Amino acid sequence: MQWSLLVLIVMGQCSSIGGQLYDYHFIGEEKTWKEAQEYCRKNHTDLATVANQADMQRLLNSTNARYPDGAWIGLQNNTPNTVWRWSLSGVEFNKNESKWFPGQPNNFNNQENCVRMKMKDDKWHDDSCSETYKFICYDEGKKSDKTFYISDTGMNWTEAQRFCRENYTDLISGVKQLEDFKRQRQNDSNQPQNDTELWIGLRNCWSWSDGSSFSFRSWDDDEPKKEDPEKTCAMTTSDGKWSSDHCNETKPFFCYNDSVILINQSMNWEDALYYCRTSYGDLVSITNLDEQRWVQERAKMASTRYVWLGLRYTCTLDFWFWVSDETVRYKNWGPSQPEDDCNMSGAMDRNGTWVKLIDDDDDNQLNFICSKNKPPKCN
Repeated sequence: MQWSLLVLIVMGQCSSIGGQLYDYHFIGEEKTWKEAQEYCRKNHTDLATVANQADMQRLLNSTNARYPDGAWIGLQNNTPNTVWRWSLSGVEFNKNESKWFPGQPNNFNNQENCVRMKMKDDKWHDDSCSETYKFICYDEGKKSDKTFYISDTGMNWTEAQRFCRENYTDLISGVKQLEDFKRQRQNDSNQPQNDTELWIGLRNCWSWSDGSSFSFRSWDDDEPKKEDPEKTCAMTTSDGKWSSDHCNETKPFFCYNDSVILINQSMNWEDALYYCRTSYGDLVSITNLDEQRWVQERAKMASTRYVWLGLRYTCTLDFWFWVSDETVRYKNWGPSQPEDDCNMSGAMDRNGTWVKLIDDDDDNQLNFICSKNKPPKCN
């Protein structure tokens, strides 16, 4: 079994696929936001989703065209109920873990879309994003030998987010980071006074056309316009700053092509591999955090608890490898994984955590994610 499967895998590949999991296309024809959405869904995948600053730069670099009045992207404020999201991509908001002060959030005057935290009790309050407070940055790289940085001066929420992203990683995001911050400040003699109020990386959100939950935003100053709530569609300018506008205005727009696809059929790993190679390109490979977050969004829509990835263990050679011939450098294994064993492959749960599963177990008939990138043909 091991040798025959290894031969199947090796015969399917000649070299690393590489490349991006999605790419952007500028469409110069002017359409309303809804017309642009329909066009992108018919001819590409959807209106552009932007997951991070690197994506934003790739989108800008995808065309030399000028669009002085902006170009539509796939962000719209049409959610009937408030949706809270954390600033840092990949951190999910869990209503059951929220730390709201009693009576909060109350969205006073329908203008309180961002969240501040009182140091006295660590409780959350919604507030106008244009108010000025000090804030907490999350520093993944620990540039200052600390994981969290409290600003010296106050800014509005958007300015605070931009400052954290440019100088650290992002605004503090998620209950776990807030708990870690609490432990850090308990050991810090220079901690702020208990009555200090600080921005945290939580705000209610616009939503992406393709249903993705990416929280990255690149709003220009004073955007979106709270004094004009009818402007519910987002556009980007050529400098990468976003503005809101009336959805019936006509503009050029950006579409994206997705190179990964969730297959809502349940198979064992070997059958999933064969299906992807026959119908698309291969089972998907993940080589960095951005790809992890992109694939994770697809896994959320699966009908099974886990989805197969193109990750395989060979006991013959005693290592894990991607079937696309990519080296396994980036990893996101969950805790308490079993020991490596023959007939074992990698899968992802809906939260993005990788798990090791015996792939020929009848209980492990799973959905899976294919890459549409075709591997090069052997000479």
